[in-house]
Amino acid sequence: MRRKNNVQAYAFLTPFLILVTVLYILPAILTIVMAFTDLDKTFIWKMAGLKNFQRIFRDPNTLTILKNTVVYVGVCISATLLIDLMFATLTTHFIKTERVSSFFKGVLMIPMITPAVVYSVLWIWLLASTGDGVLNQIFMGITGSSSPVNWIAKYPMQVVIMAKLMTSIAYGTTIFSSAIKSIPENQFKAAWVDGAKEWEIVKSIILPNLRFHIVFIALWETLGLLTDYTTILLITDGGPGVASEVWALSAYHKAFINGKYGYGAAISLMLILVVLVLMVAISIINARMERSERNGET
Repeated sequence: MRRKNNVQAYAFLTPFLILVTVLYILPAILTIVMAFTDLDKTFIWKMAGLKNFQRIFRDPNTLTILKNTVVYVGVCISATLLIDLMFATLTTHFIKTERVSSFFKGVLMIPMITPAVVYSVLWIWLLASTGDGVLNQIFMGITGSSSPVNWIAKYPMQVVIMAKLMTSIAYGTTIFSSAIKSIPENQFKAAWVDGAKEWEIVKSIILPNLRFHIVFIALWETLGLLTDYTTILLITDGGPGVASEVWALSAYHKAFINGKYGYGAAISLMLILVVLVLMVAISIINARMERSERNGET
């Protein structure tokens, strides 16, 4: 009977395992192999050893791209967590009417569910460098200036960070809102009886109960930001120059624009290694937090 159940289980899992192997495992292996080759548009496979990795460190733009990536990920993670916590607290703890709360959460969902191309075009239209741009019309109307500002060229990193933040708010807000709703009501009642103010309730009850959710959102957003480049590609394409180029976008440019597939694979492989290290580190931190909580309870 056990053998029959195992056969049925493997039969149901086989299509999924085939898809995972074809779409994830094989491409990952292929990327690792490509990173050590001189593969380009000629599609001639020739082993190059560590040549591609040496080129990465010799590239004068590598330091700028690395700095852009750290700034992009760091600012987006910090701002996303703060904004998510603020909106989740406002729409769940302070706004008691479910209909009103759901309305605001629905508004926050709009940037996330909008197709990336449409969303990016809206930003380009909003920040157009001509006098017809929405922001330039407001700017020239307030200051009286007759010269429009090329906002995207002047503030490329600020623009892509702001655009990315708008699409990241809804997910974290939803997770935090659900977590706040799961906090036992007697904790809030006890705080109100003791005369605690709202800020004290947020600091002493809500935030401590959300610490594991904060770690999860930080991990999720970090992995997403390190590997995502669509918004930057569509709005600035990494420009001007490499002013808004990040690591993942650099791999795309080297492989699919310049035709240096081996070089692009090497850049991607380094990014994968960084992601793996972060996942292990955050998992260790999370395990220690859970262990310390269990020890505290006992």
